[in-house]
Amino acid sequence: MSLEGCLQAHGIARHLRPGQQALGPNSDRIRTRHPGRPLCSVDIDAALAQVYPNAPRWDYGLEWRRGAVHKIAWVEVHHATSSEVTTVLNKLQWLKGWLGEAAAECSTLPATYHWVATDAGVHIDSARRRKLNAAGLQMCRGSTSSYEVTALPAHRLSFHRTTAHCVPAA
Repeated sequence: MSLEGCLQAHGIARHLRPGQQALGPNSDRIRTRHPGRPLCSVDIDAALAQVYPNAPRWDYGLEWRRGAVHKIAWVEVHHATSSEVTTVLNKLQWLKGWLGEAAAECSTLPATYHWVATDAGVHIDSARRRKLNAAGLQMCRGSTSSYEVTALPAHRLSFHRTTAHCVPAA
């Protein structure tokens, strides 16, 4: 199943956009390089705002394809402080639940989860970083505001700051 198939199962495929277009003003926060160009993207938050107005909705999904394998990066663009960890973890839990609602296949797509900071620094204490790591959420570190997204072998996606490496929270 692809991101498009997953969105069709949820009835929101009309929100799918080519490349990074669904990221709107946040598209300049994430850079891609060949051959890891995203095939398509979706603004989950906007697509589901009327259906789930009070839910902690996730921001974006991006899809890459290598041969027959589809890979998804779920990206949350959010202020990065210790006090926001619970908020972002609640959003991640909501996303995973929503993905499995209409089609179980959606929750089994090869996917990674990323928290992209809206500010220049990431200020999260080690205890909360361990919670992020346990949840499978990758947190980016560094001092610039744009990230490079690279499709890697073994069905992984990796985000890299232009000057620093984005790594699993530890």
